[in-house]
Amino acid sequence: MAEGRDQHAWSIASTMMALIANCHRDSKQKTLTADDFNPTLTKDERKQNAILITDENVHIMRDEFLKIYGG
Repeated sequence: MAEGRDQHAWSIASTMMALIANCHRDSKQKTLTADDFNPTLTKDERKQNAILITDENVHIMRDEFLKIYGG
């Protein structure tokens, strides 16, 4: 249970780190993911399929947020 708690905490922290890093990165640099900051993941786990949020698909994230938190 302690390992699961640590993984969950790092999942949250690494998501916030990626968000902050991407807000402050140069637009010519690579987009960072939460997996780039999460030390609990193995190299294989870091290569999972992730959805890159772009101007074309940001509505998906917004719609899911509204489903959960209302709007």
